Amino acid sequence: MNPCDHCGLPVGAAPVASADGVQAYCCYGCRMVDEILGSDAVHSPALAESEGQRRLRWRVAAGALAAMFAMALSLAISTGYGFAALRTLDSGSGPAHIALLAAVAPILALLGGPLVNAAWGDLRRGQLSLHTLFVLGVGSAVAVSAVSYVRGGGPVYLETAAMLLVLYTLGRYFEARTKHEATRVLRGLLDVPRGPFLRVRDDGTVEEVQAAAFVVGDSLRLRAGEVAPVDGVVTAGQAYVSEQTWTGEAQPVVRSLGDGLYAGAAPLDGALTLRVTAIAEDRRLARVERLLREALAKPVAVVAQTDRAMRWLIPAVLVFALATFGGWFVAVGFEAALYASLSVVLIACPCALGLAVPLALMVALREAARRGVLLGSGQALLDLADVRAVAFDKTGTLSAMDAAAVEVLVAQPAFTGDDCEPAPLDAGAVLSLAAGLEAAVQHPLAAPVLAHAETQGVTLSSVADARTVPGVGVVGTVETLFGPQPVGIGNESLLEMLGVTAHPLDDDAARVEAEGGAPLVVVEGDAVVGLVVLREEAQPHAAEAVVALQGQGLPVAVLTGDSGAAARRFTAGLSEQDGADVVTHARLTPESKLDALRSLQREHGAVLMVGDGVNDAAALAAANVGLAVGSGAEVSIDAADGVLYNPDLRNVPALLALSRRTRRTIRQNLGWTFGYNAVGLGLAVAGLLHPLVAVAIMAVSSVFVVANALRLRSPESIA
Repeated sequence: MNPCDHCGLPVGAAPVASADGVQAYCCYGCRMVDEILGSDAVHSPALAESEGQRRLRWRVAAGALAAMFAMALSLAISTGYGFAALRTLDSGSGPAHIALLAAVAPILALLGGPLVNAAWGDLRRGQLSLHTLFVLGVGSAVAVSAVSYVRGGGPVYLETAAMLLVLYTLGRYFEARTKHEATRVLRGLLDVPRGPFLRVRDDGTVEEVQAAAFVVGDSLRLRAGEVAPVDGVVTAGQAYVSEQTWTGEAQPVVRSLGDGLYAGAAPLDGALTLRVTAIAEDRRLARVERLLREALAKPVAVVAQTDRAMRWLIPAVLVFALATFGGWFVAVGFEAALYASLSVVLIACPCALGLAVPLALMVALREAARRGVLLGSGQALLDLADVRAVAFDKTGTLSAMDAAAVEVLVAQPAFTGDDCEPAPLDAGAVLSLAAGLEAAVQHPLAAPVLAHAETQGVTLSSVADARTVPGVGVVGTVETLFGPQPVGIGNESLLEMLGVTAHPLDDDAARVEAEGGAPLVVVEGDAVVGLVVLREEAQPHAAEAVVALQGQGLPVAVLTGDSGAAARRFTAGLSEQDGADVVTHARLTPESKLDALRSLQREHGAVLMVGDGVNDAAALAAANVGLAVGSGAEVSIDAADGVLYNPDLRNVPALLALSRRTRRTIRQNLGWTFGYNAVGLGLAVAGLLHPLVAVAIMAVSSVFVVANALRLRSPESIA
């Protein structure tokens, strides 16, 4: 589905086209506001509050004042206060009727013109829309009144037509502006200033340039308070940085040499110098924007159902209106028939039905994005409401490796007496080899190894043909005095893969595992040359997230490739902190992790999977809903239904709560819409509903749907 050219909501199955057929809108209100203000004014806050906005306010206000004058004049006529009777011209047009015509004519020109243009455009395209029916009804009232004026006698409905136009236009205007405001934050969420910014030349001098002038490799000096317009890496300086655009967290974080900084972040108490790594459409910010718009455009099952309902609703309304007119015309007369059929058209307006689902999804997706959770579709958000169990990957998701606690153990090979036997590697050489392998690929365990190598001042080995073996580790080739040698780092499965039979550090590896550490075997040629021992700690708020999920009645499982001892020690740590009883599945390959996930689905039903690594990709894709950690591997992000750019795992239970509130809001909106339509239609057909009351109820219905959807912006919706 394409977005509305005014508010950005999906246009659905029956878009409202502009007069030239180029733009598409989700409703007549959006088209009206866009055409009167102009698209530039609509999307520019400065322009929208100037001439265009004032012109629109003047047009609506003038129409409302004229309509009120016409109603007051009609009331005076109807009460005989110096004038003839209200509904007939018994002796020609008097001064009161001339004044009534003068009051109504501007309303027909100001507010009727855009509506007639929209209806005519729909007819030319072979579409039967609500606007067409409304114009036919109001036009009939005006035509009958005009005939009465020409003949000098007959019924007059000008004040009713005028008030219908005003109420209808006001309802559509406020609906369009409310939707525009609801989606404005989504558009503004991704905006960054255009400049000027300071670009550092090669000689150290600076120049002021606009954001669009930066290219990859440039040096940007970001002063305190400035918002980064590009992605980059900090090359100088240290400062507290607000990343609220990304994470939704008001608490700033420290960024210093070597840290990444994304467009939208802002240093608060000091300057930073960045090396630009991504600009324009390559920025992560632009990717988020694309994903958000794609999420809104992707079909949602409940939207498709409402679209199907709307496709037959307007023809059904036309049949009802014609049948009502015919029945009342035969039984009572023209006036009753006209009023009853107009009421049928107005009360059955599908505007609220068109808003019921898309607006709620728009607000909920924006609310999730504000907290750093980006979902790939509205359907994924609704599917989260059906989740009955949650599975986490451990390393990189629930836990993080502590770079300060990395330990390197060196294997001492047995002496064979061979003069050509290579000397054993020292700890620095083992670390150099391990870090060289990790640096060559995107691996979840790379960061602590590389950080430790940097603190130790170790030069990384040059590794060729490096590749990740999911569930095993990283392998490659290095040049030695004895020619190219296969090398690798990973778990014990790596030994079988590379044909290594002896493991001199087997006892050390078992001890490390018993202590809850993660021993990574380093292999060169056909021998184990060392162990890199990683110690992990729980991610901040991981235990709180687990407890919150179990508080929602959801069982939690941990799927990991680590040893059973290490995995149980970690989950026991969670239990000790918060009493969370977590089911642990250890020693899993990507294939067995997928089997474990399917077992959870058979046992509990729909499962949410949260992971970050290459070995999680299959499970993320097979889960009912998959969430990838934003700092994880690209393949896992691509396989998932959403991305956690904010690493705070408390957003997982919060997102599930938001999904349930969103589904409940949609059901409330649909229930209200169908309920009021059914009751109102019955009253209208029975002649118990005046057109003015019908148009007021129609406007109130749309306002209710919009207001109910906007309630999802409240803090409790995701907190």
